[in-house]
Amino acid sequence: MLTNSARPLDPSASTSAEPVSGSPSRRRFLGLTGLGLTGLGLTGAGLTGLGLTGGALTPPAAAMPTPEDVDRFDTTPLRFAVVTDTHADVVLPDRAKELTRLLGVVQGMRPDFVLHCGDITDYGADDEFALYRSAVPAGLWDRMHHVPGNHESRWNPDAFEAYRRYFGPEWSSFELHGLRVVGLAPMQLFQEPGLFGAEGLDQVSQALRGGGSPTAMFLHYPLGADNYFVNDTEDFLDRIAGRRVRAVFAGHVHRQQVTAFNGLTQVAMRNTYALPSFYWVERSVDGSRLDVSEIAVPATGSPTSTAVTTIPLGRTGPGAALAPRHSAVHATRETIAVSAAFTTAPARVLAQVYPQGVFSGTSAGTWAPLAKGPHGTWQGELSAAGLPAGEHRVQLRAIGNDGAAFDRTLRTELVTNGAAVTWTAALRGAIQGALLRTPDGFVAATTAGQVQAFAVRTRSFSRRWQRTVGAVHRAPALMDRTVLVPSADHRLYALDASKGSTRWATDLHAPVVSSPLVTTVDGERRILVSAGGRLYCLDADGRVLWSADQHGLFAGRVACDGDRVFAGGGDGNARAFDARTGAEVWTVSTTTRTTPYQRMIYGAWNNELQILPDGSVLVSTVSTALALDPASGAVRWQRPGSYIYTPAVVTAYGILLFDERGNAVMADPATGGTRWSVPVAPRSFEAGPVLSADGATAWHVGTAGLLSRLDLASGSAQPLLQVSKANTFSTPLLVGARSRRTLVIGFQDGVLRGVTGL
Repeated sequence: MLTNSARPLDPSASTSAEPVSGSPSRRRFLGLTGLGLTGLGLTGAGLTGLGLTGGALTPPAAAMPTPEDVDRFDTTPLRFAVVTDTHADVVLPDRAKELTRLLGVVQGMRPDFVLHCGDITDYGADDEFALYRSAVPAGLWDRMHHVPGNHESRWNPDAFEAYRRYFGPEWSSFELHGLRVVGLAPMQLFQEPGLFGAEGLDQVSQALRGGGSPTAMFLHYPLGADNYFVNDTEDFLDRIAGRRVRAVFAGHVHRQQVTAFNGLTQVAMRNTYALPSFYWVERSVDGSRLDVSEIAVPATGSPTSTAVTTIPLGRTGPGAALAPRHSAVHATRETIAVSAAFTTAPARVLAQVYPQGVFSGTSAGTWAPLAKGPHGTWQGELSAAGLPAGEHRVQLRAIGNDGAAFDRTLRTELVTNGAAVTWTAALRGAIQGALLRTPDGFVAATTAGQVQAFAVRTRSFSRRWQRTVGAVHRAPALMDRTVLVPSADHRLYALDASKGSTRWATDLHAPVVSSPLVTTVDGERRILVSAGGRLYCLDADGRVLWSADQHGLFAGRVACDGDRVFAGGGDGNARAFDARTGAEVWTVSTTTRTTPYQRMIYGAWNNELQILPDGSVLVSTVSTALALDPASGAVRWQRPGSYIYTPAVVTAYGILLFDERGNAVMADPATGGTRWSVPVAPRSFEAGPVLSADGATAWHVGTAGLLSRLDLASGSAQPLLQVSKANTFSTPLLVGARSRRTLVIGFQDGVLRGVTGL
């Protein structure tokens, strides 16, 4: 739920001076602060020169408001600051000192509020939040509003619990002096790309409900233009269409970036910690626009100001008039025909196939111009050569004479006579953990806490039961006819596989964000799972037998050989524990990095450990795969590569590994040497390969939704189907006999898809 005020929670309960109202004009006010700011001429020197080459967007000059708009503008003086990417880190205290100095300048300018666009800390640890809080001057805290960045979500061990204690809900909104401000948080726990999803889009709609006030939004990832950080940006743009969203402030890219499209002006900024600066935003005297400047705060000397851009607040924002009244795509196996008609004539119209393989990054794209025809219609063709069959997106961009643009994303499908999606089933939330086979079918669980059991036929499915628990970010496990579900609500649930009823639920006192392992120790069933930086061993009835310190986040799955339990840790080490008592047997460093932040992200924090045929333990990081001696931890072999994310599979041909770039490798389990290597998908994260019954074939779904088939003897790979536009981090399941087999795949849009014709 969105809060009405977005007032942050203050663990230390400090107070703040009230915001000042009725301030003088901008130039006179800055002169009165005594800060000696220079260069206030708003010359536009800070604008990014994006030009009109390719598909790049250029911010337009501020549009003159119509008389109707002027009548509706609020002229109450309003000013605020924007900061981002402060990256507080307890081993780098100078960052906090510089932040205090910078925020002191902000406070002296007496803003009505301050927006922070995320990456507050390096990795979302409680002590980093506390350090950041201590760096904020007294009296400013109550005017600060935050959203999380990827550094608060990517390695977050407590599922945002510490974040909420300091800053309140991730999503927020408030209104002041006729400007609505909305904080967006399309972040995914443990994942790099952003995603609004159905729940996030509903948050957006709720924040915009009622009234027609101009709206400014702030978030971590910049949207649109050449930015592909959020997987469903087009759904967000559709959701705000026709609403008076005029400004978006963002961080993440660590550079200044101004773009104007779809009625809004987006301003991304440099990282605050490395280049001490912030944005200063003031509403004009007539209320028709926001003037944005960058205030640099050097270590010595006076702060200086450089004009960045102006953001019009009228009923119609930049580029909005270029929305096509008609647009369509038609695909064949060779080409994709694109057409669009406009009421307001654009200067240029471009199109491209959406770069589906771009993983949370930027891309200038391969835009093609459309030709102008009669009656305001533009037409052109894109090549479909090399595209796999299946679902695709086409981006359409109309650019006006002033450089503003309107973007629209259209969906199309390249038909196939082979693999195809034959059924779908929608769940609430994202399907992030692997699917689980059960005696009666399979189970899927989502980040909305929905757990559903399914029975599958070749071309259909049936829902058997449904339960709701806390958010599920990792794969469930099966123990006989019991489904073990790890939940961020601190519990490990044991559900009856036939009915979904609760057999037991054990509170582990922290979010359970790892996959449980069911194993046998001395002939007894044991359940091993990590929560809150501790490793727990439970019996079959859910009683905790022992726990051990894992020294930080572990979001993967441990391995066990019956005598020892092997796990990664948030401190960059791998460890072995006595399976009977939990006593630590050995510790081995998996990285040469030295700071806590680097040791975490370069360690084995998100790895599914494997026992190899000779008893070695396979542990992977973002740079190396290591085979360790189970008794001593000594390195038997290692090979370079980022194999930490996609689960390894032991096959008759060797160890099947995938690096995060989507390259498949068949490695010798005795030496780690390469038997064959082949590129398979643009990226591979957490969705592991699935083997055929005879072990000769594997199917793999890349993060961007590309399904491929691998011959494990030869290493040849064949792309079969672009299954979905949504990302997947969930290992699929193969169900059914050879001629009727179906690959069931879960995606971040919450949709299960059954693929046949494999």
